[in-house]
Amino acid sequence: MVLSRYAALTVALAGYGCTAMETGPLQVELAFTISSETGLGAARDLAVDNQGNIYIFDYDDYVIRKFDPAGELLHSFGGTGDEPGRFQHLMALEVHGDSLVALDPGSITVFNLSGTVRSRRALADTVTCDHPRLHSDGRWAAACIIEATAKYKLTHRSADGRELREPASFDLAEHFPGVEPGGLFFIGRTQAPGYLYDFTRGGLLVWAASDSLRVVIDRAGMDETLYESAVEAVPFAADSIAALRRRQAELVPPLFMNVPEQYQLIQHLVVSPTGDIWLNVWSQERAGLLRLSATGREVGFYTVDRQFEESSARLAIANGRLYIMTPGRDETAVYTVDLP
Repeated sequence: MVLSRYAALTVALAGYGCTAMETGPLQVELAFTISSETGLGAARDLAVDNQGNIYIFDYDDYVIRKFDPAGELLHSFGGTGDEPGRFQHLMALEVHGDSLVALDPGSITVFNLSGTVRSRRALADTVTCDHPRLHSDGRWAAACIIEATAKYKLTHRSADGRELREPASFDLAEHFPGVEPGGLFFIGRTQAPGYLYDFTRGGLLVWAASDSLRVVIDRAGMDETLYESAVEAVPFAADSIAALRRRQAELVPPLFMNVPEQYQLIQHLVVSPTGDIWLNVWSQERAGLLRLSATGREVGFYTVDRQFEESSARLAIANGRLYIMTPGRDETAVYTVDLP
């Protein structure tokens, strides 16, 4: 996650509204690891309940696995299929009280925390998206590629799947010359700007574009900028750019590739139950976790004492802790950080 490439950066505090008392390191602990021998070889998302139990699903089989805080497997449920409690393409999980909500392209399923189905709601549209976020009332948001228009967009949808708003979008051809509407293509997540997003407890969508340190809240269909800061992105190393260009030259459409010259400024955005907004920021000025209040006031900036593979990590906040899952083919690790 946070400092794998920039652990040696000096954090610049001047002009950012952070005092020494408000700023410092966060101590990360390894909660547990999960061997791929359990069947969990393509972990995709995690959710955490009030007891600290962790729910993780796998892209290989769409089975939801429930682990206690020490990593002992308690239950497994879900899987592929058409019947209630199974999925065609499970996309996201979220715990709300004593319920676990699961989003599939065609339905939202509510389980109790032992895996028994409570309800299943069909969606008006079938939409496959990357890393959706769910609110307790069933609304959700996600970034997705629209093949028919070759557009990458952030979509905000109702509980029945209808689009309420498209807060932001761009044409893929801006970054991937040759991409045409209706074509088949694969876009790597680090190769172009993306969107980060989460919901407040009250159901407001908070979002940001990864290439600008600007945080926006959607209030009744109107964008309001909560926070904005002018910072410089960290450039890719010259040898990395050269290697990517060699790879690009070997590709033949419909596989398109963009060679970025700098890293994205924001890697993760997550809203805590108290309303604070946490951003994983990488810039030439500072790299770590930026904490904003619900109104966008800068509360603190925190370095992290352990290195993670940030591009594939998934984050959740519960019980006063930040949970970090780093998936791997051989082993998936779950870390925790006590938040101030």
